[in-house]
Amino acid sequence: MKLNIDDPRELYRGVNAELDGIIGELTAESDDEQLSGTQRDAHSLLQEHRSNLQGQLEALETNAEWYTFTIAFYGETGAGKSTIIETLRVLLEEASKLQDQEAFREFQNKHDLTAEILDELHHEAERLGRELEDLRDKYEEKSAKYDQLSAESSNKITQFRELVLERKRTAPLWQKFLHLFRKTEEELALAREEQQLGKIETENESELSALNEQKTGQESQLAETRYKLQEFRERLPELEALSDGGIIGDGRSDFTQRIQRFHFSVAGQEFALLDVPGIEGTERLIAEEIEKALQAAHAVFYVTNQPAPPQTGDQERRKGTLEKIKMHLGASTEVWCVFNKKVINPKYALKDRPLISEDEHASLQELEGKMEEHLGSYFQGVRPLTALPAFLAVTDHFAPDSQNARRRKKALSEFEAGQLIELSGVEAFIRFIQYSLLEDSQQKIQRANLFKVKDALDKTAVVLDQVGEGISELAANLRLGEQSSKKQIRSGFSSFRKRLESSAETSIDRFSSDVLNEVYSEIDDDISNDAFKTKLEQLIETHQERLSERLKKAMAQQIVRFEKETGNIVKRFEDKSRELTDIYTTIASADIDRDFNLKLDIDNGLRLTNLLSVIVGGALLWWNPAGWLVIGMGAASIAIGAYKAVRGFLSSSYKKAQQRKAADENLGNIISQLRESLEESLEQGLPEMEKTITEIEQALARPANKARAHADLINQTNTKIKTLSGMVEATGAL
Repeated sequence: MKLNIDDPRELYRGVNAELDGIIGELTAESDDEQLSGTQRDAHSLLQEHRSNLQGQLEALETNAEWYTFTIAFYGETGAGKSTIIETLRVLLEEASKLQDQEAFREFQNKHDLTAEILDELHHEAERLGRELEDLRDKYEEKSAKYDQLSAESSNKITQFRELVLERKRTAPLWQKFLHLFRKTEEELALAREEQQLGKIETENESELSALNEQKTGQESQLAETRYKLQEFRERLPELEALSDGGIIGDGRSDFTQRIQRFHFSVAGQEFALLDVPGIEGTERLIAEEIEKALQAAHAVFYVTNQPAPPQTGDQERRKGTLEKIKMHLGASTEVWCVFNKKVINPKYALKDRPLISEDEHASLQELEGKMEEHLGSYFQGVRPLTALPAFLAVTDHFAPDSQNARRRKKALSEFEAGQLIELSGVEAFIRFIQYSLLEDSQQKIQRANLFKVKDALDKTAVVLDQVGEGISELAANLRLGEQSSKKQIRSGFSSFRKRLESSAETSIDRFSSDVLNEVYSEIDDDISNDAFKTKLEQLIETHQERLSERLKKAMAQQIVRFEKETGNIVKRFEDKSRELTDIYTTIASADIDRDFNLKLDIDNGLRLTNLLSVIVGGALLWWNPAGWLVIGMGAASIAIGAYKAVRGFLSSSYKKAQQRKAADENLGNIISQLRESLEESLEQGLPEMEKTITEIEQALARPANKARAHADLINQTNTKIKTLSGMVEATGAL
């Protein structure tokens, strides 16, 4: 099959159709019931991974960009991703940035929110404040002066009044009469001083009133100026919201929570920049946004402000930056590192010195080596710059007296704007994007998007490799357990037969001994042949019953022992098999959202118990000692019958000897027949037991067989997924 890359939707549909075909092959029913069940279980397991892979492909189809070359700025919060992007937006006149700046200027002009007007208001307020303080000081000074003059004049008036009174009291009568028509010198002085005090008070009131009017006017002007200044400041937050740098964070974690996309057109080349949330964000929303951005990007700038390799994390607790880079950027075909040097005061960092020091250059080489180690040939190198000075130089769209406005003023006190932009490395960075990164951009778009599809397939293949290897190892371990259990059961069965034969021999020997001892005792009493025959038959019958009970008991003991030993072997096998399966089942659940139950038919307990019951029941059916003794009794009757023909010619001692001989011969025949019957029963019954044991062995083999079949089906399917990955690789010439 050839995948169609001209229509992106057809590409993803084509890959999904191939996957459907691969998984669909497992739905075909097999004539082998066990294989068919294994196929169903494997299909269910693989379908979980298939669904996970399909979800990845659907996300790629939704988020992938096929027409505009897209660059993602990726890194931790505070590294300066947004500062670099904002600087590029201004320098490259990005459309939405031009709109933002136009809105800034309109609002600024509408409300006269310029730095000049703010300075004028500040200066006016300061001038009016100083003048008001001068008037207040002058008022206090004048008031104090008139208070002093008034006090001096009042003291003189008091003195003159006392002199006048004293003169009137001590003057002769004629002088008193004379004073009625002419004032004394003291009275004239008192009048002059009272007149002077009035003049002082009038002048004081006039001057202080004039000063007070000036002060009131000045206070009014100052209040008006301050009101204008307050009104100016109240509008500054609105202007600040329209200022350049709005996308730049303030150092808070997760300041950028959504992907911000900006479109550019440079010399006829279209491209987009993505501002990606900081990778230290822990919320699911942040992780999803990062994933979306990287699925859309065709090149990635990893931005860092540290000239050192990214830090590794504590694998048990959290991922470090290096692990996150490997996880996030593994599917990216073009990754660059942007070292955004932190420069607060350009005067000390850029004046008459290179942007990157020798020590920083050595550290960046180490960083480059570490990135190549984790990303391979897809890591392209390091691009150094310092974004903040360039940002401050490229724009004056800042609210008056804002932090950025003050920073800009300070930076430009030592450099021309163009000079600072060039020294920052941003101009070189733009040339790199325009003349290197955007070269063959359409081919890069196809290559990057196809590589992401291939990466999704490869990651699934890696997971299935792990699953297949794990289940293969499980199958091997189950096989070892199976073989060990089989060996133990076979050994136990051999021991069972030997113990059974030994128990039977012991019981038969005892039967023979007991019968002979008792019949010999009767023979010693010189019994007749008829009595001998009767007694022998009685003894054989009596001890036959005892023998039968002993044989049955011996058989039952050996059967119970064999059943218990075999049951323990099977139980240990089942427990170990379940333990192994629990361990390896977790492998089959790798990289899917929920656990998967690996069904390997370890729960054979009931079936195996039933088989053990069959062994016990079957053995008791063919083990019938009473049946063996019938043959022996027939042989005894024949032996006594032959003896009767000559019994009249024999003496007593000869008779006893013949009776003993007859007993020996009859018991010998019976025992011989018993042994033959025992052997015959064993030859007939044990093969039946072996058939059942073979069924037990087959049951023991099922888990390993099924695990092996699982592994084979998974590996076969995975081979096809790898083939599909190869098709994607060939289509995109990756």
